Amino acid sequence: MKQIVVVAVFALLASACDSGANKDAQKVAGVLTGDSKGAASDNPICKLFKPGELEAYAGEALNAGGNAGLGYACQWTAKDGEGNVMVTIVGADDAEIPSLAPGFRKLPDIGTRGFVVNDMGWAAGAVRGKDFVKVSISGPKASDATAIALLKETLKRQP
Repeated sequence: MKQIVVVAVFALLASACDSGANKDAQKVAGVLTGDSKGAASDNPICKLFKPGELEAYAGEALNAGGNAGLGYACQWTAKDGEGNVMVTIVGADDAEIPSLAPGFRKLPDIGTRGFVVNDMGWAAGAVRGKDFVKVSISGPKASDATAIALLKETLKRQP
């Protein structure tokens, strides 16, 4: 009888510990995606585009935007799970310019330090004022031209 009680106590403790671990993991995930800051519908970056507007750039149907990058980005994933579009806006001091990446190309006519690069899909970015804006596209229509076009459109829409 004592063995059954001991086993039951261990089972309850393990269950309680597992529940805490799941909650901790959910908290960490919320911080990493930006969900801890609020819903994607409140993220100003997610408000820049509707999925249908971005489908022309990706070449496939996209889901609604979701928080990403600690809340400094919004990501629209492909409905088939194979591609995505992401827009990131951070302070200019945090600009990541992958100038050593193969295929890196400067875009001097788009903002300061503008670039396009093939990096697991296509990415384009530039510093404008106090912000660094970067877009990335992975999907059937992803190309340097679509990344540049999306960057230009994002810069037009960015407040």
